[in-house]
Amino acid sequence: MSQIWFLGFIATFFGVGIGGILSYFINGFKKSMGTIYAVCAGLILGLVSFGIAPEAIALGNWIVLASGFIAGVFLFKLIHAMLAVRMYKRPDLQSGLLLTIIISFHNFPIGVILGANEESDLGTSLLPTLVLHNIPEGMILFTILFIAGFRLLPLLLLSFMVAVPVAIGAIVGEMIGAQNTNVWAFLMSLTVGTIFMVTVKEILPESVKHSSNSYSIFVAMISFLLIGAYLLYL
Repeated sequence: MSQIWFLGFIATFFGVGIGGILSYFINGFKKSMGTIYAVCAGLILGLVSFGIAPEAIALGNWIVLASGFIAGVFLFKLIHAMLAVRMYKRPDLQSGLLLTIIISFHNFPIGVILGANEESDLGTSLLPTLVLHNIPEGMILFTILFIAGFRLLPLLLLSFMVAVPVAIGAIVGEMIGAQNTNVWAFLMSLTVGTIFMVTVKEILPESVKHSSNSYSIFVAMISFLLIGAYLLYL
């Protein structure tokens, strides 16, 4: 067995870690909670629109994307209901844990694609892309969990948790290949639906609560466009 699983793990962990370091400095501006939540909302929606959704369409098609998105909405409602019972007093922590679970789930099919294409140019090009792709994910995840009161060491453990599915997926991809790309496209589309719901139901309302509708939408739109430009011109 090759070392592609380890390289995928390191690339993901490193990318999330860079994003976490950047979010550590952002966390110093706690007085601007509305702005921070709005920026996170825009970054997440941009990541979904310009990053994950196009990947899903490239692997499958629009029908797979739509069906996975709908399934993701229902999955969000299920996970949300389970967490809401235990964390009804900590909506910020609930949002952070939801994102951790969903991003981890999203990383598995990416690992499969990496492992299945280890000997091709695609496999080689995916490694630096993994680093850059995970920087905004790390920023979003760490910022929300910093706000929830997490410290650096637990967040490093969460980074490990987010990176492990890439390694597992790479091992699976190396063994069986990415033969049915529609399956992996559906799984990615599932994360599109769940991440979208976390953003519009959990994160954006928190921004509005600390500022206003118009301000939150304006800031979210700016960050949406910035992350879009970042992902399009990687």
